[in-house]
Amino acid sequence: MLITSTSSTRNSRIERLWVEVGTQFARRWRAFFTRLENYHGLRPDIPSHIWLLQTLFLSEINRDCYDFQAEWNCHPISGPDTNDKSPKDLRFLGQVQFGVYQDDCEGIHPDVIEEYYGVYGRVATRRQHQTGAGHPMDEEDSDDGEEPQDIAQVVNNQQRDHVHHEAIGVPSQRNPFVNEGTYQQFSATLTEVVAEDITPRHCRLAADEWEGNGYPVFETISVGRRGSKELHVSLGELIWFSRAKLWCQALVVLSYFLAAGRE
Repeated sequence: MLITSTSSTRNSRIERLWVEVGTQFARRWRAFFTRLENYHGLRPDIPSHIWLLQTLFLSEINRDCYDFQAEWNCHPISGPDTNDKSPKDLRFLGQVQFGVYQDDCEGIHPDVIEEYYGVYGRVATRRQHQTGAGHPMDEEDSDDGEEPQDIAQVVNNQQRDHVHHEAIGVPSQRNPFVNEGTYQQFSATLTEVVAEDITPRHCRLAADEWEGNGYPVFETISVGRRGSKELHVSLGELIWFSRAKLWCQALVVLSYFLAAGRE
């Protein structure tokens, strides 16, 4: 029980952090993308659609991440070791007391750091009877034609042992415009459509394209370890409708260019 309790306590802060990331902005972006897929023509299996999503919204998602980071770094941390200081305060005080620390091994498993830290260049590989003495690197024969792995590849292979879950599939994205001039024409056309506030038809944006109470305020997403729970996320603010409209405008313009063979 003591081990379980200790492990849970150590994980509580990072678990709380992910809860805050989800509730403050990540869930709403996820619900928004779900809405685009359900109502506004998004096809995640089409690489050009993923490219368009990134082109339109990636900078705004990054801005939300930076805003959350700035706010989180200023929130007080309770506990006897922090005296309700914020992460920003603790970092500043630590730099004043101990100097600026740069972690050259960030993201690398501790076992890998312990084994390979300070090794530069290629890892020496020798046959069983060789000790390295009297055998300069440029005189050694290759072992069955196999090239020695560089340190980056060795570290990469070593880290594979610490991955205990299946790889997460990431939709592919590809810029559909081979010609830079055509891409500039696409951007100029989209800018004009947005400036004139054109609402595309058959995109479920206009009032007469909805029944009942009109454009939905909430979007439902699946949450939990197995996606067994449903969460209703509010997208009632005007900014989300404006983003949906921008997506539809861009998708219509993109479809026009691709249909005309202007790539």
